[in-house]
Amino acid sequence: MAPLRTSELLAALSVALDLTEGQRAGHAVRTCYLAMRLADRLDLKPAARSSLYYAALLKDSGCSSNAAAVSELFGTADQQLKGRQATAGRSLLAMAWFSVSNLPAEPLPRRARRLINLALSGERERRDVEQLRCSRGAGIARKIGFSDEVSEAIMTLHEHWDGHGLPQGLRRDQIPLASRIIAVCAGLDVFSTDRGPALAVGVIRRRRGSWYDPLLTDHLLTLCADGVLEDLKASDLKAQVFGMEPRGLVQMSTDTDIDVIATAFADIIDAKSPFTGRHSQNVARIADGLASRLGLPDRDRLDVRRAALLHDIGKLGVPNTILDKPGPLDAAEFAIIKRHPELSLRILEPIAAFTRVAQIAASHHEKLDGTGYFRGLDAESLGMSARIVSVADVFEAMTADRPYRAPMAREAALALMRKSAGSHLAAEVIAALNDSSALPKAA
Repeated sequence: MAPLRTSELLAALSVALDLTEGQRAGHAVRTCYLAMRLADRLDLKPAARSSLYYAALLKDSGCSSNAAAVSELFGTADQQLKGRQATAGRSLLAMAWFSVSNLPAEPLPRRARRLINLALSGERERRDVEQLRCSRGAGIARKIGFSDEVSEAIMTLHEHWDGHGLPQGLRRDQIPLASRIIAVCAGLDVFSTDRGPALAVGVIRRRRGSWYDPLLTDHLLTLCADGVLEDLKASDLKAQVFGMEPRGLVQMSTDTDIDVIATAFADIIDAKSPFTGRHSQNVARIADGLASRLGLPDRDRLDVRRAALLHDIGKLGVPNTILDKPGPLDAAEFAIIKRHPELSLRILEPIAAFTRVAQIAASHHEKLDGTGYFRGLDAESLGMSARIVSVADVFEAMTADRPYRAPMAREAALALMRKSAGSHLAAEVIAALNDSSALPKAA
């Protein structure tokens, strides 16, 4: 396969990060566009522009790691909460109002206990949650192979010019320039998308010298006066962003690089819930072993592994109040869960190298008799690759250790799966699981 532009892969996958943050799809791409326009005004050198470019696309790569904690702390959907938090103030009064207005509709005693807990430990919890998010995001960037400058920009993204940001309380030039650029550009896009351009410009102006670097704010406000927020509405914005990579420093991803990025995003997916552990990695390991055992060609085997790594990327758009619910889901909640394969398809399909990967990933809850979701595909429409990922997904879920239950023994899991062979799951793939040589050893 011909090398793929790394920016095209990250821009597509960043949509999943936007969903996790409660932002409109394309937030990271729009932020990247604004950041590169600001880089033009600052006449940044190519190396600095390159670091800024990739840090902007990956700025929220740690966002899934604090989703469960945020949801547990407030008792409400994490995406909704994060979306509101992105436009909240930071004063004690603003934080108090934010806490009160975002508590769920619970019995009064329970609401009171939750509010007291937020009052007593809110600042510490906020700092811990932000530390987790930032360090995890920086680690993802390093895992993919980006420079220390990219990782540092992600690590310090929520620091403020006056030293009242999180998690370290850095101030002024202690905060890397790339981070300061991304912060003000991301803020402008969030407010512009949520409340309109005029209000967004007003907020950015008011936060000059407190949240944001005054010089960068002035440059960005000049761009706003020149119509940059209208530019964000261009139908070819993504193509424009791809054209903004510094010449001579455009990064291309080989098959090996694509696998590294897919593996890193599998980590992001699994970090969304404490119940998923290394689910995506393990499904990929099992699916790859089955594909080998069943004699799939190397190209098909590669697609199976990538689809398995990314099959649950749509779950980044599902609230943790549903993903982590201890009891059975109601009809409305299950309807939301059933959307995640469709979200996986929408996220992966725009990637040219993932045409088959997207279809395989989107089919992991389909059943041979047509009773699965989200498209109700039947045996005639489900090829061997999709059948393998479905079986690997079910087997891993049954045999994995979870905080709420012990793992099911291999033979017990296989016995249950055989009962659905031919109707829900592929009998020939289940048969391959009988041979332990089909499965590589756990990492």
